[in-house]
Parts: sequence; C-alpha cells; structure tokens
Amino acid sequence: MKKKSMVLLLIVCVMLPTALSAAVVDLSLGATAQYNQTLGDIKQEIEADSWEGMGDFKNYTLGADLRVKLLIAEVDVVGTFGTYTDSSSNEYTEISALTTAGVSMDLLGIARLGFGMGPRFRVLIDDAGKAQIIAETGSVESMDDFGEAFINSPVAYRATVDFNLGNLMLGLNYTLDTEYTFKNAAEVNKLFSGDIDNGKVGVSLLFSLF
Repeated sequence: MKKKSMVLLLIVCVMLPTALSAAVVDLSLGATAQYNQTLGDIKQEIEADSWEGMGDFKNYTLGADLRVKLLIAEVDVVGTFGTYTDSSSNEYTEISALTTAGVSMDLLGIARLGFGMGPRFRVLIDDAGKAQIIAETGSVESMDDFGEAFINSPVAYRATVDFNLGNLMLGLNYTLDTEYTFKNAAEVNKLFSGDIDNGKVGVSLLFSLF
C-alpha cells in the first residue's frame, strides 16, 4: 500500500508543476507529412544503408495538423490526402482523418510530449466520385452516416515529440492503428493488437495561434 502511495505521490509531483506551468489554452495549426512506409520498412532501409525512399518526396502523404490543448489535456485532429490501391489493384483517392484525445506535457518550455488515441476514418473516392470507407476488417464498405463510420473505424494511437521555436513547433509523430473499434467495445484486448513496426512516422510544423 505504501508503495502505491509513493508512486501516486511521484506522479502528482511530476504532473502538477507541468499543469501549472502550461498555458491554460493553446491552439496550434500547421502542416504534416507522413512517410508512406512503415517503421519496420524504415528499419530495413537503415540497415541496408539506403535512404532513397525517405529522400523521395513522392513517398510522403501531406495534410493538416490541428491541436487544442487545455492544461495537460489535448485533442488532435489530423487530416491527410493521398492515394490507395486495394488488393484488386483498384486505385482510390484516400482522405484519412484521425481524431485523438490524450495528454500533452511541456518540458521546460523546450519540448512538448503528447500521446492520444481515437478513431481514424479512411474515406476512399473512386474515379466516379463515389465515397466509401475502409472498415475495421480492411475491406471497402459503404457507410450510411457519420455514426456508423465512427463505430466501425479502427482506433489508432498517436505519439508526438515537438520542439518549441518561438511561436513555431517542429516535431515528429508516430501513428499506429489497432484492431479495436467502438462497434466491438468489449474487445479491449484488441487495443494492444497493433505491431509497433506497422506504425508510420511523420513530421509536423505547427504555428501556435494562442
């Protein structure tokens, strides 16, 4: 019992100064670029001493990054625009939108660490302009409304490490999809089903509006 109390006290001692020193509200908006290959692929490129893939701009998906921070709580909304090819070689225009809720802590005004989780919508648009969504099974399905898409979309984790440059923040982010969906909320074990090597790395440049 004493050990648990000591751990709790230590957490409070670390979190409280962070919360008190942080701005009450912080709104940041900027651009993000995500590398299309997984972390496992990046490791293989590094081992092979090959940087051609990471150096090719075509291998990145561009988008926007919005973050709203209240003390140590943060909500992130990330949208990217790219292409997707399914197992039948059908090509789509892909719009990915990830909304996460979590925590964000400033470290001595130099850096900011964040971690959150939430559903990631992947909307696919074919040549005819028909929009569909990728379900948790990986299949392409038509959804009738936002609520149906919300509960069928896989939950993803997102971790961020940003460095403060005045009103600008430059940092790295890592996104990992899981097999968990709100449709099957009881299957909590699927929150931990993601292979860390299957996540994707990105960079963001944000401007703090206030």
